[in-house]
Amino acid sequence: MANSKDDTILLGDIDQQRSFLHRKVNLTVPICTLLIVVFLSSAFFVSIVSLYWAQDTKCYIDSSELIKPDEPKPRQVYYSRPKRSLASKKANVPCFEFGCCATPLDPSAPWSQSRLPKNVYPNEYQLTLELFELNEGEDEYSGTVDIVLEVRSSTYDIILHGEMLISDVVVTQRSSPNNIPLNVDCVLPFPNTQTLTIHLTEQLQVGNLYDVRISFFRALSLHGTGIFEVPFTTDPSGLNASRIILTHFKPVHAREAFPCFDEPDFKAKFELTVRHENDTTILSNWDESESFPDENYIQTEFQTVPAIPTSLIAFSIFYTEDFDKKTVITTYPDTGRQISINLWARKQFFTNDNGVYIDGPLEMLREIFTALLNIFEEIKTTVVPTQINVLAVPEYPSDAVSHWGFIIIHELSILHNPKTISASEHQEIALILAKQLAEQWCGNFISFRWWTDLWLQEALANYLKYQAIDAAFPQWNIKDQFYTGELLKTMFDDSLSVSHPIQKSVNSRTDIDGLFDNIEVTKTAAIFKMADYYMEQTTGIKDNTLAHIVSFLRDNEYGFLIPDEITSTFQIGPWNGHEFFDRWLLQPNFPQIFAHFVRNASTGNYTFQLIQNRHLSEHLYEYDLYPPETTPFGYVWYVPITCRFSNDSTTFSYNRTFYLDRVTMNVDFGNVYYNYFYCNTDFAGYYIMDYTSANWEDLAEALDNNNTQITDKDRANLINNAFLSAQTTEESYRVVRSVTQFFFRSAYSGLLPWQVLSYHANRMLDVLEYESLFGAVQKYFQLVVRNYYRNNEVSLWNDQGTFSDHILKTIIIQLACRTRLHECIDKATTLWDEGYPDLANGLVNHSIVVHARDVVYQTNFQNTYNDSEWISIEVSFYMTVDVQERYRLLKGLLQSRQPWHLYQFLYEDADYNRDLNMDLLEVLILLAKNPVGRELAWYYYRNKWNELQITYERTNQRLGQLLIEIAATFEDEFHYTELNDFLALTPGVDANVDARFWALERTNMNFWWIVDNSEDMAESFGLDVKNN
Repeated sequence: MANSKDDTILLGDIDQQRSFLHRKVNLTVPICTLLIVVFLSSAFFVSIVSLYWAQDTKCYIDSSELIKPDEPKPRQVYYSRPKRSLASKKANVPCFEFGCCATPLDPSAPWSQSRLPKNVYPNEYQLTLELFELNEGEDEYSGTVDIVLEVRSSTYDIILHGEMLISDVVVTQRSSPNNIPLNVDCVLPFPNTQTLTIHLTEQLQVGNLYDVRISFFRALSLHGTGIFEVPFTTDPSGLNASRIILTHFKPVHAREAFPCFDEPDFKAKFELTVRHENDTTILSNWDESESFPDENYIQTEFQTVPAIPTSLIAFSIFYTEDFDKKTVITTYPDTGRQISINLWARKQFFTNDNGVYIDGPLEMLREIFTALLNIFEEIKTTVVPTQINVLAVPEYPSDAVSHWGFIIIHELSILHNPKTISASEHQEIALILAKQLAEQWCGNFISFRWWTDLWLQEALANYLKYQAIDAAFPQWNIKDQFYTGELLKTMFDDSLSVSHPIQKSVNSRTDIDGLFDNIEVTKTAAIFKMADYYMEQTTGIKDNTLAHIVSFLRDNEYGFLIPDEITSTFQIGPWNGHEFFDRWLLQPNFPQIFAHFVRNASTGNYTFQLIQNRHLSEHLYEYDLYPPETTPFGYVWYVPITCRFSNDSTTFSYNRTFYLDRVTMNVDFGNVYYNYFYCNTDFAGYYIMDYTSANWEDLAEALDNNNTQITDKDRANLINNAFLSAQTTEESYRVVRSVTQFFFRSAYSGLLPWQVLSYHANRMLDVLEYESLFGAVQKYFQLVVRNYYRNNEVSLWNDQGTFSDHILKTIIIQLACRTRLHECIDKATTLWDEGYPDLANGLVNHSIVVHARDVVYQTNFQNTYNDSEWISIEVSFYMTVDVQERYRLLKGLLQSRQPWHLYQFLYEDADYNRDLNMDLLEVLILLAKNPVGRELAWYYYRNKWNELQITYERTNQRLGQLLIEIAATFEDEFHYTELNDFLALTPGVDANVDARFWALERTNMNFWWIVDNSEDMAESFGLDVKNN
């Protein structure tokens, strides 16, 4: 490690550093004394002069001299402010209370229902907003929305959503004589359902069209929903501040911005007009139509957007001098029509390093979007406008949100330098971008009718992202990595009893906020892939799901995604799509299939038996939210299973597919018997297999003997099966040991098995870090990785090899250093010493290879107590423009084992500066991954709970996810009790309700997993627990 003095930093080296960074400076006693004397003398002199001047002198300045004509007026700096109540304004309606309506109200009180009535439908919106007079003293904006309504059943009431104050309401029948407004009796807000009821004295008649104009005003939101502002810094030093106005209407927050029918089946055309400041730029869904400058503001009008739900409307306003854009052109393959993709970002990313942070992402966008255009070549309708704006912002409630023609994305999810980003990071960014672009078709061009069908949109977009990336970057082998990437985490989550069916009822805003998780997205995509695999066996056609998507979109332009219409076109073996998908969509969790041969003693014949059971990772079942009697099929799934049979450990001799549709299936094999078999080939099925001990041993032998018919996906599947089965005590961890020994016996180099091993090994080590078993488990996984590491040490740390090679290198060195293999620790330390001088100077292009940077940074801070290094790297963190390198430095800093640094960073940097340059929630999540920082994050979360609720609002899912991340490694009774007590004392609200159940069950599972498995793990991994 670099040997600098721990307690001294020269003042000359930090002139440009942030003022709030802490510096330790040694000053001699004489110098200190001299400074104090000078200070006191100066203060006394200034006080005397000021007193004398104040007695007889009056100071003034002529108003004409305040700002000289040749001096530009300085731009205001805006900061987030607490939301305040707005004074009521005079309205052109009689009243806003239930008791003052002159005519009777509907006794059924439709405004109190969770869904809007269907008596009127919007055909078109014309929204005008005034956002040009916002400053620190007044954060209120005003607007007018004109809605064309179609009446489908006679009614006195127009019920729509709105959380704002109304100043005027006018209702007029179209084509009526003299255009006379109807008499509005009263306007009734109903906060519980966030609705407004416009009650009329005469009925709206069926078949007629009516114009409704509502004038309103409200304050900007501070919670990342509706229309809100985000403050940020315009330079790495953090000294200059600015702000950007953004929208986030998904899932049900358009109602916070303007009065509207904020439900997905109320699709209408949309025209947006915004008056904004002269020196600002506005982006929205569709192309700009016209712009009219004025002395005080610009009025920008946008072209009409085709019929879409209100949640897909978006816009952003920012100072023109803060952002810039760069454009690439893509072309429709059949028509030659050109589409511009504009990437907007803060100007610092254009001016630093010759704009490499823009060029790489822009080219990636072009390649992925071109792949999608080719996939949807059959769709002749214009799906997107002539341009797509992609806006990279420093802070946003989600990684990215796709709106029709306009994508808002967090900088960390897109901006990068291709030369300083690892293959894993590159792939992760591509997956995010591909899903957002895929939603231009599945989600915008075709949307869902109600929230119960959201799973279909999310799953299809998730499915399409792998298709697009595979077409754009075939060398990545991305389709196979679906099974060893996001699917592993989903199967782990879906094995808990708090998991839920994919398709479930949605009756409230809380239900809607809780919909967005990987159960809907990844599990459904896995089921579609399972259907693809088995349909290909019977039809010989690959990617059947893709063909069904394209066909449906072609035949239902601008329509709705109808699940039954898509799934009914499938045929999986003997089952039609409706039968097959219902059993997977309407039941939580997944099956575990036990397969074995049974010999009839009297006849000598053999029966191959398959038995399915619900797989749960829970060791106690009192908290089962979905007991068998509550499910429509009693946890019986339709399971297609392909098995391979053999009597030779080097090959398979017989393949057969079974269609399991009951708890137990018996298949007569006559007098034919096989020594061993393997089922669920190619990791195709969303289930796990279990075998007899003898069959597991034979499979382990086949792995050792390099049976070439066991593919990388098969090996990955076997390892995943072994870990999940052992976790429930249904299998011993000896099975895990037996199916992972091929790694070190042959220095195996296949990527997919290593990805699965890395996921499960790291998860176990994270939980066991606080337990005596940690040493035994760590030593075993160190043994597993050691042979490969030692055989390939030189190549592991250089930048040679393919894209997949670099991902594998990252996995190997991470696991080797995580298990404290001394060669890995020593190498990481050496590389840190070599790269530290450049790192301390804020350079991104240094000697540490990019695929190893995460490991080197974190390993260094886990093993050093050098204060000056930590402080200098903190400075580099703040000064670095490269957002990917900045995030790597943050992860490294927060792995420090020095609690005083972690405390200072959380309370004095992240907490104090979170509005301008720090993501407080991300800091807490990273702290929770550190054994020293976990308790600090947990303490902060509990003590700042009310403040976090106010700052981030109840619908922010990240707040709930934070609790899950903090509690992910809770494993003892003490933490379980603390968590339980905290949840009992604090209410669960909106998007955070489900997260509380997840956190509690994971803690419960970790505790009982250790209690029930500790002896088995100690024995299986080579440690006698009784003597430890």
